[in-house]
Amino acid sequence: MHNPLALLSAALVKALLENGFTLFVRQSYAAGKDHNDLHIREVFLITPYKDIGEANIHFQHIRFDHRKYIYQAHHPEEIEKLYKAASQPPGYKVYASLLQQEVWNPPLYMDPAVRRYISLKTKWRPERKEEVSAELFLHYGELYFTLKYGAEEIKVPLSEIEYD
Repeated sequence: MHNPLALLSAALVKALLENGFTLFVRQSYAAGKDHNDLHIREVFLITPYKDIGEANIHFQHIRFDHRKYIYQAHHPEEIEKLYKAASQPPGYKVYASLLQQEVWNPPLYMDPAVRRYISLKTKWRPERKEEVSAELFLHYGELYFTLKYGAEEIKVPLSEIEYD
């Protein structure tokens, strides 16, 4: 699966804290698993929040994830744990819910899969030269596409667009 998210780092944690983020929701992140990384046991995603209400909604959305957790900045021991996660300990990968690139463009290998999805799941019939714009966003730790064609727009989980 395509994974455009950035790895969590100590510098990123520091910047988030300095910019007022005080809550960090951790969840399992299967999309970050690369089957070539045989030494990786678990992959996590950390989503920063300033608002406790939003963090709690996210936490409730992932309520069945046995690895869910909220790090709270007002507990120094939890920030220490967050920095430890940011060090990418052996056997783990920890991503931040931030895109690696400021402007994301879908890789070329995704184009046939997106067109196949459109032809099978929508009534859209774009010509090859017509553009269907694709924007990526995160919603409670899941990657979605916003696909736009003409005046129509749909939101699709990236996991529904199968590609090799």
